[in-house]
Amino acid sequence: MRYDAGSCDVAVVGAGHAGIEAALAAARLGLDTVCFTINMDAIGNMPCNPAIGGTGKGHLVRELDALGGEMARAADQACIQYRMLNRGKGPAVHSLRAQADRRKYQAVMKHTLELQPNLRVKQAEVVAVETEDGRVSAVVTANGAVYRCRAAVLATGTYLHGRTIVGDVLRDSGPDGLAAAGFHQRRAVDDGQCDDAACYVRHRGAAD
Repeated sequence: MRYDAGSCDVAVVGAGHAGIEAALAAARLGLDTVCFTINMDAIGNMPCNPAIGGTGKGHLVRELDALGGEMARAADQACIQYRMLNRGKGPAVHSLRAQADRRKYQAVMKHTLELQPNLRVKQAEVVAVETEDGRVSAVVTANGAVYRCRAAVLATGTYLHGRTIVGDVLRDSGPDGLAAAGFHQRRAVDDGQCDDAACYVRHRGAAD
């Protein structure tokens, strides 16, 4: 059953590295922002490698920092050790990497989102993005909550149709055993029906 859950300027789907930066950037620009995450305790999770920086990622972290992003600040607060990589090579490839306490990093990022004006964090799985007249009009959660919005940022990371593979066993799963995000034969959330709900963006208006 659908119901109107309110409105916002920007809906951000996902609260990993990209989702956090997108939500904070929008909120700091004065836009009413809602950030959705499947699990509140998974905000800023680093299940693969709890390191910030390195040869490739280090450039991105510095760019985010120059633009007012949060990743470098959180890394400093949660850092266990700093290491300059590639010292045996030329200065062009010297690269600073910070090894972070992943749980502290999560806590820092979650606290930052909670304190940010113009930003609300919601624990919900977004299953559809709706459009009207070629523009994003709303996001819909698995429970039928409709959040009207002017823009949507999808930063689903490894959750969207995520799978774990152990030997010959495949199963739907997100990082750290959390639930994967997906559609899995869900019925369409609007008045129509859709047996194959593989399309993430639901188009409305022209079809009506």
